[in-house]
Amino acid sequence: MENERGLDNEKIPSSGEEIVKEIVNDETPAETFKEEFIQDLSSIVEGEIVEGTVVAVSDDSVFVDIGYKSEGEIPLNDFTKKPKKGDEIKVMIVKKESRDGRLILSKRKADEVVKWDQIVASYKEEHPVKAKIVEKIKGGYTVNLDGYKAFLPLSQAPLKRTEDPQKYVGKFLECKIDKINGKNNIVLSHRKYIEEEREKNIIEFFDTKLEGDTVEGVVKDIVGYGAFIDLGCIDGLLHVNDISWGRVTDPKKQLKKGEKLQLKILSLDRENRKISLGLKQMYPDPWDSFEERYVKGGKYTGRVTKLTNFGAFIELEKGIEGLLHVSELSWTRRINHPKEILKLGDIAEIMVLDYNLSKRTASLGLKQVLPNPWDDVESQYPIGTRVDAKVSRMTKSGIIVEMEEGIEGFLNVADISWTKQVKNPSSSYKKGDTIEAIVLEIDRENQRVQLGMKQLTENPWTSLKLKYPKGSIINGTISSITDFGVFVKLDEEIEGLIHISQLAAGKIEDPGKQFKVGEQIKAVVISIDEDKKKVSLSVKELLTRLEEKEIQKYIEDDTKKTGSVALGELIDLSKIGK
Repeated sequence: MENERGLDNEKIPSSGEEIVKEIVNDETPAETFKEEFIQDLSSIVEGEIVEGTVVAVSDDSVFVDIGYKSEGEIPLNDFTKKPKKGDEIKVMIVKKESRDGRLILSKRKADEVVKWDQIVASYKEEHPVKAKIVEKIKGGYTVNLDGYKAFLPLSQAPLKRTEDPQKYVGKFLECKIDKINGKNNIVLSHRKYIEEEREKNIIEFFDTKLEGDTVEGVVKDIVGYGAFIDLGCIDGLLHVNDISWGRVTDPKKQLKKGEKLQLKILSLDRENRKISLGLKQMYPDPWDSFEERYVKGGKYTGRVTKLTNFGAFIELEKGIEGLLHVSELSWTRRINHPKEILKLGDIAEIMVLDYNLSKRTASLGLKQVLPNPWDDVESQYPIGTRVDAKVSRMTKSGIIVEMEEGIEGFLNVADISWTKQVKNPSSSYKKGDTIEAIVLEIDRENQRVQLGMKQLTENPWTSLKLKYPKGSIINGTISSITDFGVFVKLDEEIEGLIHISQLAAGKIEDPGKQFKVGEQIKAVVISIDEDKKKVSLSVKELLTRLEEKEIQKYIEDDTKKTGSVALGELIDLSKIGK
């Protein structure tokens, strides 16, 4: 039959006295047993933690053999989980004997002592502990550490500025024990745990990783010069130049915060704990196979990625860009900036002119995919052809005109007039004026057409030399008077100069007092300089050459013919002969 505890009476003696009776009945000397039993009980220390084995479990108690003559009894509610027969457990000896002669044991008190010892050991040995956040209080959190109340300051919690402190209530955190000032005064730090774990992981990272290894990271922050990548324990830098084989002007257009990436370790600086990462290195370099897809003289399409003063950059494919120089944009137009014909994002057909694999550069041409109007300019405008051209701009040395779209000609100031020295063409012409000119010369290689205006008419200097050879006497009209002499109009556009030193046989101080504009005057031709457009005359030479009688006769004959005395009126022989 079972007793009231539901156990077999033969297996569980009710008291120490019954044990003695049973042993006596088994013919064991009573005195010997009593002595051993007393010694056994005397070796038991109340409050001691001992190992025991569960020998029986009832509805409200657990019976444990701790190796003494008497088994101990523990209330079942001391256990969080109902034990099984044969389980090995740690218990505390609370009392040597109960009323019925059993040892009084406690699993709960043993657990408390064991847990406290573990807490103290974790503190001394700086081991991490797991704690549950119970509630938010002023300055931090109340924390449950294996049944003991602890405090986690807010500064040592994982809380971010923007987070709600209540979100961590009820969660478990790994912490380090910062201080122990008694069982009710334990201070924890999650931050210290995180920092120490991070430090261990960083050391492990540098000990196990090599340049060239592939790692996984998360984009943590994006800046103008690249992105910082969270590798779990440490951040690495992904420079803008290592994001893509192509041009990257804005990393934010290539990467997203929180994005996971597979990257190559480019360099490791263990001393300064710096890591350089590469994303483009995860893919083949397109320049390595450039010649498999591109040839000199080949025509391809590309996208305009950048415009500069000297040209445009064209992306042929991701990772390969070439320079389209401003001089290669048009056969005919003078392009000052590529934005005149291109804009960012345009798709353009171009020709590969040259490339350098070691420098990773390619020279491109846009005009080369179009017909060159200069190829047939000589047949279109043979030398001697008269053209009507529009003034496009002016320089100090001449006028640049547009003969047709893309074909310009140059009119030198020396070829504007046979008779006038044009020093500033802008004083006579303006942009947009239409002029008539003749083609003088064509330089197809350098794309130059030389034009002339004066060549549209005969050279008046040729006939002037025939009409007025050196030493001949001319009759002209005074057109202007200056301090240094008198200008005489010979033909419609040609003037000669009688220098003040050649106006008379003697000295003349002020030509304006003796000569007037519009009056006729005779003089000897001293020289004609076609290049300088200059005719030099001399009255003095005329006077020296003629004798007085001849002069007088000449005057008389002239008077009879014309009814006036031209030279006599202009020259007072009594004055200039002295």
